[in-house]
Amino acid sequence: MTKAGAFLLGLCSLLCACTETTGTLGIIETGEELSTVSATFHFTSGTDSLYLDQLPYNSQFGCIGAIRDPETGGLIESSFATQFVTQSNFKLPDESLMKKVDGHVVCDSMELILFMNQAYGDLDNAMKMEVYGMQSDRATLNSLTGITFPEEKVADFNEHLGSRMFTFFDRTVPADELQSSTHQHSIRVPIDSEIGTQMMMKYYEHPEWFRDNNLFHDNVFPGVYCRLSESEGTMVNVAVSALDVNFVYKKDGKDKEGFVRFGATPEVFQCTRVENPKSRKKLCEVPDTTYLKNPDGVITYINLPVDEMLKGHEQDSISMCALTLQAYSKTDDAFDAPSQLLLVPHALRYTFFTENWNKDDRFFYITSYNANTNAYVFSNISRLVKGLKLLKDMGISTDEDWERVDVIPVSTTSDGSTYTSIFYDVTPTSVRLVCGTDDKPLDIQVVYSYFNR
Repeated sequence: MTKAGAFLLGLCSLLCACTETTGTLGIIETGEELSTVSATFHFTSGTDSLYLDQLPYNSQFGCIGAIRDPETGGLIESSFATQFVTQSNFKLPDESLMKKVDGHVVCDSMELILFMNQAYGDLDNAMKMEVYGMQSDRATLNSLTGITFPEEKVADFNEHLGSRMFTFFDRTVPADELQSSTHQHSIRVPIDSEIGTQMMMKYYEHPEWFRDNNLFHDNVFPGVYCRLSESEGTMVNVAVSALDVNFVYKKDGKDKEGFVRFGATPEVFQCTRVENPKSRKKLCEVPDTTYLKNPDGVITYINLPVDEMLKGHEQDSISMCALTLQAYSKTDDAFDAPSQLLLVPHALRYTFFTENWNKDDRFFYITSYNANTNAYVFSNISRLVKGLKLLKDMGISTDEDWERVDVIPVSTTSDGSTYTSIFYDVTPTSVRLVCGTDDKPLDIQVVYSYFNR
């Protein structure tokens, strides 16, 4: 028997056990006297559900609306805030060319445009949205600790910018255009042109404020907070937000219409606020089942037997560690399953999204939903296993939870080879997972490799 097998033979506990698969032992010749030995073992573990109050507030998309969870009947309400970016080379036409009233430049009109990429519920349901200004204090914004933050920490309710009735399907648009794959569903909210006038006047007084995002937010336009004021039954994802400032200026002696567009980006500040239904607590008590339910904040966690995996293998390499989370078939009226899941150490469940831990793949693993098998396969979390031990050695994890990993739905962007951003997914999704119990524990496959002379 191999060195690994001799140590692990008979190792067993209530939640964590290990068996050797001798049929997978193999020797790969790498030289006349040096060979690499690999051995596969199976550990078992338990899973459970919990709900998180401190969820990361930054989101890839804005989410606004109110919809009832078809599985629980609980009402989920969401609103969002976003800031706009400016460019270092931002420039308006020369002041002498701009249309003036009473001796100063004026904005012809101003509009907030929210481009929607997805909707849930009744797509023809009429909803009313209110738009307010944002607080400009960056210290307050940076103090947010989750998606259930108090609205007054973000919104300036003394500055009402506009309101708008909307549906996801705008039936004033011709039917063929509405169904076109190139059509962009949008909500257009007129904003008082006086706000645009004040912005333009500030530009000609302090053009440097328009070349730095922080100066722009502090002195010109802090951002917008969008919330629902009437109706329920629909929730929409806002993929892109834009602020258009329209004006008239002279060109070749003639009046011309011009505009500048400020776009929003989550890299500056974008957050979704969610009012979670009380029914989510009951989901954590369902036997033989764990849940992932967004944006309620119900997640699954796994107790990985890392200590047992590493004990006796200090000189060996974990070349592969794999596990599968099997999902139950969803009911017809349930939300769709989340498309991507993040496996992250419990100690980093919040700071992962706020302190750039996502730049080091020793501390996370992402996988996608497989519709063919109705499962999520984590094919190799060996680096994450080592990362868990490192966090314990660094004193970041506690002795009680250092082996625990949380499973969190996320949305991501990538450059093709690496993730450029990872966000908590605030869109409505739901999946029931087969729970790892004492009778039917979660299977974890581990492959060790070491040199043998």
